[in-house]
Amino acid sequence: MSKMINIGIIGAGVVGERLINAIKRHPQGNVKGIYDVNAERLEEIANKYNIPTVKFYNELLEDKNIDVIYLAVPPKYHHPIAMDIISSNKHFLCEKPLANSSEEAREMYEGVENNKVINAMNFPTVYTTAFKKLKSLLDEGFIGDLLRIELQGYFTYWPRLWQKNNWIASREQGGFVREVFTHFVQMIQSLYGEMSNITSFIEYPEHEAMSETGIIARANLKNSIPVLFNGISNIGMKEELSFTIYGTEGTVSLVNWRELWVSNKDSKKEKLELADNAHLVELLEEFFKAMNGEKANLVTFKEGYETQKVIEKLLLRE
Repeated sequence: MSKMINIGIIGAGVVGERLINAIKRHPQGNVKGIYDVNAERLEEIANKYNIPTVKFYNELLEDKNIDVIYLAVPPKYHHPIAMDIISSNKHFLCEKPLANSSEEAREMYEGVENNKVINAMNFPTVYTTAFKKLKSLLDEGFIGDLLRIELQGYFTYWPRLWQKNNWIASREQGGFVREVFTHFVQMIQSLYGEMSNITSFIEYPEHEAMSETGIIARANLKNSIPVLFNGISNIGMKEELSFTIYGTEGTVSLVNWRELWVSNKDSKKEKLELADNAHLVELLEEFFKAMNGEKANLVTFKEGYETQKVIEKLLLRE
């Protein structure tokens, strides 16, 4: 029988709860303890899933029976808690974005490297059937030569109705560029390498504390291949995300996270019928492989740092 992996969770929000469900579905996963600054939410989650709670997150770091810490607090608080996690030498799974600035992200990345801590970020889309099929098509040469990449994000509401909290709409640490575009920036750089020459035209509301309402931006891949970003919030249409890779022979689009559409010179766009998969459970499986010294498919803090640098430039913070 495989060894149980005990996990301590810092942060009991919506995304944290999703991972709790994934841990409970993995045969090796066990939530050993959980902490959240919101006592009411902490009690709700603890009772719902029968998880022990702690009064201070340091108790999770000091528990010798805990193997992994999952950090799922708002971005502003990642760095100070992360440095404590790294000092504890526990393996570390972190929510995206990695931190709240490139400098903080760099220190976190260097910390896990120096301490030889197994590290990964919760970028679940790369474990979906749709993304894996997209990557397979690219590897097979379906699109021919790359011509352009476009990311479009149209948000009926921001924050989205299921995501109301006290930070997601803030300019300091929220907004759809950080919360949503981060996923696709990571995917683009994983597929095609570093982006450069970033030019961003970003729209902010008059209220200086509120996050962006729109963005039009461009970046370059190698050989000057353009990457275009187009996003807008609070508009009169249903939310839609479209990540499209255009080539000389074919085009592939990842739509609304899970749908994959393809076309070539002789065909209209066609939606591929793909079975969904337990992508968060797969993330855990890959993390546990890495802990066992096996080759694993993980988005590491290094990739998180490289993604953070692009996001900060899109937001005109660098």
